[in-house]
Amino acid sequence: MRVLLATQSSERASTSRSLEAWARLLPDYRVDVAVTVGQEGPLFSALSDAGIPVRVCPIRAVPNRRWPFPFAAAVIRLAAAIRAFGSTLLHVNEHDNHLVAARAARLTGVPLLTHVRFRPDREYCHWLFKPPYAPSRLFFTSQTQMEDSAEAVEPMVPRTRWRLLPNGLDFSRFGTNAGLRDEWRRRLGLSDGTIALGMASPISKRKRVDHFIRLIARLRQCGLDVKGYVAGRPYWPEDSRLEAELKDTAAGLVGEHVKFLGYVEPSEPLYYAWDVCISASSYETFGNTVLEALACRCPVVAYPGGSVQEIGGPGAVVVPDADEDSLYRQTRRLCEDAAERRRLAENGYQHAARSYDINNTVAQLAREYATVARQPRP
Repeated sequence: MRVLLATQSSERASTSRSLEAWARLLPDYRVDVAVTVGQEGPLFSALSDAGIPVRVCPIRAVPNRRWPFPFAAAVIRLAAAIRAFGSTLLHVNEHDNHLVAARAARLTGVPLLTHVRFRPDREYCHWLFKPPYAPSRLFFTSQTQMEDSAEAVEPMVPRTRWRLLPNGLDFSRFGTNAGLRDEWRRRLGLSDGTIALGMASPISKRKRVDHFIRLIARLRQCGLDVKGYVAGRPYWPEDSRLEAELKDTAAGLVGEHVKFLGYVEPSEPLYYAWDVCISASSYETFGNTVLEALACRCPVVAYPGGSVQEIGGPGAVVVPDADEDSLYRQTRRLCEDAAERRRLAENGYQHAARSYDINNTVAQLAREYATVARQPRP
């Protein structure tokens, strides 16, 4: 069985980390894998270095009757990749690229499996999955996401095709270098007595980085020696403007005590250096940052954020959504109690390793591939 994993991403963070692990581990289950990426970058290099067949094949395009060529070209490129790799299944890693993938799969006669990466609304699902372009499998990354999306998805894709397939980490590779903590704290200029708080996320309104900046300001005002770090970059023009505003806000409230690090890869050293990871997001369909923090034994304080409380388990202190007073109180409590931080860190690691080991996900994914491959095609 040969599977083509298609993604628009070029980076190794977030959901691409799961895709990279699938590509590396699926051959153990007699699944030959090839990958297409949106452009060259860290993900392309990592796959190439691992000996995984990979090519650049952008798949982010939308049909336009007045100018159909970009969309048609994307479909033809992906179809050509399917044929070139001899793939018998197509798995697209982001459902917002389903439009191109569904046409390419139909053109080449291969089944399509699609991953849902955010919470779609009913109108969008009707447009995305209209007949005859419903996928053979629709994967959700958390129980929360599946339940929240059900009303929008079910009219277009029957529940019999839904599967819960969470993101995960390879715990034999990720979170194994806790000895880097002292080195990375030195790189960040942190003294032994300074508490480091961090956010790892793209810059967007949904992530509510402004809550984090105000949190650092309040903690410093109460006399705690804390510093904040934001690891992530904007992806859209409006987010670039937001980043500039956030930097101005931080400079006015806390000066140099909040630093914007931009995109950081590998990310593990940051979690080792931080004492607490903060998630202020309004909604996450999975919460990769939370899982990565727990894998590095970094406790989390968070808003519920959709699935964040589901993923965080006993390693996260969850406070009411957008309640900055509660966020402050619980974070201060952890800043002042190193023993509690260690307890949360260990509980969170055990929960993450037990529930989100990528090897379990890969085994499930291989079974789904085999089942879909056996189904008759119209």
